[in-house]
Amino acid sequence: MIAARLLFLGGAFGLLGWQLAGDVSGAIRAVREIGVPAVVGSFLAAAAGLGASGLAWRSLLRGVGAPLRVQPAARIFFIGQIGKYIPGTVWAYVAQAKLGREHGVPVSRTTAASALFVVAHCATGAVVAGFVLPFTSAASFDRFGWVTLLAPLLLAALHPRLVLPVLRLMHRVLGRGTPPQRVSGSAVLSALGWLSVTWLGYGTSMLLLLAPVVREDSKALLPAFALGGFALAWTVGFLAAGFLVVTPAGLGVREFVLLALLGPVVASGGAVAAVVLLSRVVHTLSDGAWALLGTGLRVPEEAGYPSDHHPVSP
Repeated sequence: MIAARLLFLGGAFGLLGWQLAGDVSGAIRAVREIGVPAVVGSFLAAAAGLGASGLAWRSLLRGVGAPLRVQPAARIFFIGQIGKYIPGTVWAYVAQAKLGREHGVPVSRTTAASALFVVAHCATGAVVAGFVLPFTSAASFDRFGWVTLLAPLLLAALHPRLVLPVLRLMHRVLGRGTPPQRVSGSAVLSALGWLSVTWLGYGTSMLLLLAPVVREDSKALLPAFALGGFALAWTVGFLAAGFLVVTPAGLGVREFVLLALLGPVVASGGAVAAVVLLSRVVHTLSDGAWALLGTGLRVPEEAGYPSDHHPVSP
């Protein structure tokens, strides 16, 4: 168990560090162009947004019958999250399931919460992306407009009456564990609320990077491009990471979308490249910082499930 965890952490942090190392020279030039205060503020905003996403995951875990206190939930979620830097689509979820068992959470409950989290995150991303598409070029709308069509479908899929049969089918296919008996509607709404905070943080992070280099005639559109543009790029990148196992954490795809969207509103090609590069760097650093915090959390046994809760069998 310990050896497997060390292997996972070593591999994930190693790939995360490798990605950052490859961006060092470009990032230094980009920081000079954007400015240190803007980059630091962007990192803090991205970290705040990621923290809110952890609370969204915790809400969904509670919604499927496995309430956890903040400390163990943070440890499970944020350590597991860096698994997305390992090529493939399952490592983050496998890690969260393994860590969840250490706190008495059955794999079936962790898997259900993570599946709901993916749907909720993509649904809210598609909703927020709708804010930017009306302001983009016709070519951009034709290329990425399909993302907003996903929003009502994904939001509807989160309804407890629709999601329970899907979770039961998923567990039947996996052949282990028992699906939740119910999904709390209030927990789903709470998760959607926390994800709204997530997108606000991510949008602020992009806004701080864009503000120093945006064209004068595009400043009125800056909030829409910062918030909606990043949400659109994140959602497309996340979906690509799910279907293309060679794009860990949406690497490359998110940047392609951002370049296409932000090019018309940024002063120069070099400036938009700096913004896109620094956005990737601050989000990668945010993932690493939260994961390091999670590894340092000392969670006592009683801090997992509340004392009056009896976990169900896996």
